[in-house]
Amino acid sequence: MNSFKMRIRRSVGRIIVSLTLLAQASFAVGAPDELAGAARQVKQIIAHRGASEERPECTLASIRRAIEVGATATEVDVRTSKDGQLFLLHDATLDRTTEGKGPANALTLAQLQRLDVGSHFDAAFKGERIPSLIEAAQVCRGKIDLLLDLKEQGDEYDQNVAAVIRKHGDPAGTIVGVRSVPQAVRFRKLLPQARQLGLIPRVEDIEAFAKARVEMVRLWPRWLEQGDAPVQRVRASNVLLHLNGTTGRVEETIELLAHRPDSLSSDNPKRQKASLKSLAEGKSPTGKLSGLIEQMDGTGHEIGISGPGERTFLNRDYKMLALPDELKGMPRCVFDGGQGGSLKIRFRAPAVVFAVFNYNETGAWSFGDNRSPTEHGWHLWRTNAYHGSSNPVRNGKPNEASIWFREYEAGQELHSLPRWWLCLGIVSVDSARNINGFKEGLVTASPPIVRIFSHADAAAAIRPLNVPTFDSAQSIRNWQIDYRKRFVEKMLYPYRGQIEIAPGKTEKFPEFEQQEYLVTLNGARLFRYFRLAPSRAKVAGRQRTIVCFMGHGKVSQILSESASYQHACAAEFARAGYLTFAMENVGMEPGADTHHDLDRALRLEGRGWYSLLFAHQRILLDRVFDDSAVDPKRVGVAGVSTGGLLALTAAAIEPRIAATSVQGIFGSMRVSFIRDRHRHCSCGAIPGLLPGFDLPEIALLVAPRAMHVSNGVRDGFSPAEAARCVKLIAPIYLQAGGALPRITVSPGGHEFDLPSAMKFFSEQLK
Repeated sequence: MNSFKMRIRRSVGRIIVSLTLLAQASFAVGAPDELAGAARQVKQIIAHRGASEERPECTLASIRRAIEVGATATEVDVRTSKDGQLFLLHDATLDRTTEGKGPANALTLAQLQRLDVGSHFDAAFKGERIPSLIEAAQVCRGKIDLLLDLKEQGDEYDQNVAAVIRKHGDPAGTIVGVRSVPQAVRFRKLLPQARQLGLIPRVEDIEAFAKARVEMVRLWPRWLEQGDAPVQRVRASNVLLHLNGTTGRVEETIELLAHRPDSLSSDNPKRQKASLKSLAEGKSPTGKLSGLIEQMDGTGHEIGISGPGERTFLNRDYKMLALPDELKGMPRCVFDGGQGGSLKIRFRAPAVVFAVFNYNETGAWSFGDNRSPTEHGWHLWRTNAYHGSSNPVRNGKPNEASIWFREYEAGQELHSLPRWWLCLGIVSVDSARNINGFKEGLVTASPPIVRIFSHADAAAAIRPLNVPTFDSAQSIRNWQIDYRKRFVEKMLYPYRGQIEIAPGKTEKFPEFEQQEYLVTLNGARLFRYFRLAPSRAKVAGRQRTIVCFMGHGKVSQILSESASYQHACAAEFARAGYLTFAMENVGMEPGADTHHDLDRALRLEGRGWYSLLFAHQRILLDRVFDDSAVDPKRVGVAGVSTGGLLALTAAAIEPRIAATSVQGIFGSMRVSFIRDRHRHCSCGAIPGLLPGFDLPEIALLVAPRAMHVSNGVRDGFSPAEAARCVKLIAPIYLQAGGALPRITVSPGGHEFDLPSAMKFFSEQLK
């Protein structure tokens, strides 16, 4: 990794975790000159599906907004209707973004354009329709470049797309997003004036697409986790580099600029453009604060800026609506709403903090015992000066809050503030002198505070492993036998009666056959699971097998939706040649979500929804190992979120599982579901799990078998917490005779990282 990238990574407010050392939540000096140069290098700002954060995606409204805010190109997804017309829609189905249901290509263009595609986004856009490619090309012509994400392959499709652009659009203002080398070659003949963006399926395809003369190649950020080798291959191929962003915020942009892209896409091109401008001018908020702040920790946080439209908290959709001009563009700490009392900032140089308190009357925004901010060293700056969407109205009128400031000396610490408060800015004392109304020298020692005992803090305290001292690998195995038995007895719901399993419907796909199975108890259905048998696996001998567990959501996500945040890629594993099983979580069948009701019904007995899932996974695992096609020595389990916990417990209770990929949920349940409980569904506070079965102890039941842990940098389970717990169990894992659990950190959030899991299983299930 080059030194510029390393410095940029360190400068980002959200900590990027080392895979071998636990990172401390502190700032390091960035590389402002190099960062500014990288920002100036970006020549293309592509509105992803139009300005899709502000308008319904892939609509004329989102395209017009992209033009309005100055994006250089707008990306749209192109599909073919039943009557052969080209239209814009990202998904293959209508369910997510329209009032319709089912496959989009089953309807004619006229039928598609009768559907409302705006109401799902906001009632203000009711009546917005699915555009045809002709309409999009006409709107863009002469105003903005049009990037076509080609969702289909084939000569006829390509010829139809080219014909529309030649007749209704501007070939020279078109960028063709090609997904295969043959498609790139065809479009070089069909639209020779158009540029091409290679939407490559694999890093290994970079050179082939470059040879086909695409001008630019897109790399997924997850491909860059292990370094800049893919970027170097792009540069060596003499093509431009495109990276996908989402929010356009400064902190995200800084991470992307570490790879010096030529082009960026964003759901909010207006914000992306402003972030690049700010960074190009050397106005990185992180850089501004690096000299003021020595350490910042206590809750999830990032460095952002103040201004209308900026979000107020990391875990809420609230936005700033109005604030004084002096604070606009000021760097600030953005943290988790409801966790303001946990935030701690230690200053390395004199600094001034501007903040909002008392924004509603619940007490959550106020200091304890109804004390005024003045009693805690804060001074009133402006009355009724801030307005935001978190509490926009009071007594039928716009709710405006006063803004306070406090000066801190080097070495002082900000702490013990209300659970809810809003940081509007952090600046040096020198800068604050230029702000009208600021009074220098009002430094206050942290006042004595009578703390109220926090039962949540006590419950979430970091604790040692709840295991005995082992003197040998055999003593570990003996403990595992007893501990595994205790887990099964305490945590699995004790079904009584006759369990039967019967096949349901079968679906055939080009690369695999999917068989549904219905599990019943005394004739009543408990749950479903699915068996995906790859077509190319029709060979002698038993097969490598993956059992995929789903998180919160519907089973369609785990089976077929490659873009679903929580899926465990069952179809992708089947396509890769694995015999694959996938379990549907009870309470999350098609239709209403009833898992909370199930959870409440069982809690009086000391059980909950997860007790049902643990029992169901035991039933499924027995079935898997009874399957004559399964190689019992090459079975792996995988999942993210709830599915990650199920993957971990499956390997814990079933010693025959050879490898497990636990994603998006590894760490201490004390830390994540007590301290950070606002990040997670309440069902995750599993009755009876603690103190006996925290995740590190459950992971020790997997030892010495192979285990992979993956958390996203923006996950509710932080990579730092996962790394801490892996470090905690590492000595015992080694003592048991296994290799250290593998840790990967994905660039995203709470989502399944398929490449790292696929690599892990290919090595462990040979």
